[in-house]
Amino acid sequence: MMKLTTFLKLSSILTALSLAGCSSDVTSAAPGNEIHRVDLHASYNKPRTLENFQDYVNFLKSKAAAEGVSEAVLKAQNNINYIQKSVDLDDQQAGRIRKRDPNAPPVVNPNGTTNYLNRVLTQNKVDIAVSKYWAQLPQLEKASRRFGVPKNYLMALWGMESSFGHYQGKYDVLSVLATLAFDGRREALFSKEFIAAMKMLQRDHIQRHQMLGSWAGAMGQTQFMPSSYLNYAADGNGDGMKNIWTEHYDVFASIANYLHTEGWNPNLPWGVEVTVNQPIDMALSGTEEGKQRRLTDWQNRGVSLKFQTPETQQKLTALSQTDLWLVRPDRELGRAFLVSNNYRTLLHWNKSNYFAVSIGMFADRIQQRVGE
Repeated sequence: MMKLTTFLKLSSILTALSLAGCSSDVTSAAPGNEIHRVDLHASYNKPRTLENFQDYVNFLKSKAAAEGVSEAVLKAQNNINYIQKSVDLDDQQAGRIRKRDPNAPPVVNPNGTTNYLNRVLTQNKVDIAVSKYWAQLPQLEKASRRFGVPKNYLMALWGMESSFGHYQGKYDVLSVLATLAFDGRREALFSKEFIAAMKMLQRDHIQRHQMLGSWAGAMGQTQFMPSSYLNYAADGNGDGMKNIWTEHYDVFASIANYLHTEGWNPNLPWGVEVTVNQPIDMALSGTEEGKQRRLTDWQNRGVSLKFQTPETQQKLTALSQTDLWLVRPDRELGRAFLVSNNYRTLLHWNKSNYFAVSIGMFADRIQQRVGE
């Protein structure tokens, strides 16, 4: 595979040639147009019609200028287009919430966790993870030693986020971020990410035509949003680059740096599945601060291991001297878990309880297979 440094040099030439032919695009980057600075919290007051999209892109560039992005970088970014597919997929994701009657009680599927795990955590995925584990062992070990995060969790997040690097997305990141900000449902979030993406370009982390990602702007084998890249991406092989797209040393170092920065404790399991043997008020469940209790307290309330195995007993022993939270993703009728603060770190990565449980269980299954 071509070295990234060589690839970037060639890419910059191609990008310059490409941009030279884009003078017909209507953007704030037109030569000679000054980009005025606009406060980060300023509101866009014109109608959100397609005719105003390029004007809105100018507005975002003005915010980026106020955050320190140079005029030269901003003017170089042409071909920022409206991506209808991103809006459609974002609407699909939000549709379940939008269609609910706000006065109706929430619909709970007691099998929600099981159904999700059956879909995303297949035996085939575990088999691939084990194979990849041994193939990537030097990279995993280096990241694990440096940041204090076990190798099986690094593998689980890599496999779940990008299918072991296979899926990274093919959308132009600036275009999808501008589109989703313009759509308005989560304007503050995507405006911030647009500015972060501009900062990546200014710092020469990547060339524009290489900045491809998911429909929501997540990039690379880690599927980092631009702000996460700026905060957590790490150079794993000492070449001065933070290449989450093609360099596995950097991929695993970046995942490990994220978890380490957000408080990962290498001496604790993520959690363990439990049975609730007597009624417990749902108000006591959840990972909010103040809801944590010690193992003996939960046991006195009727919480016990669901599966009595040497592995679960070992995990319970490790959890016995720390604060634990009771998580019930599907409420009273569904599955239950006692989790450590490491689980809350996984929630920082992705706020879904289903996702966090899947990463914990994926890591457990990898560990069982590799036996390290």
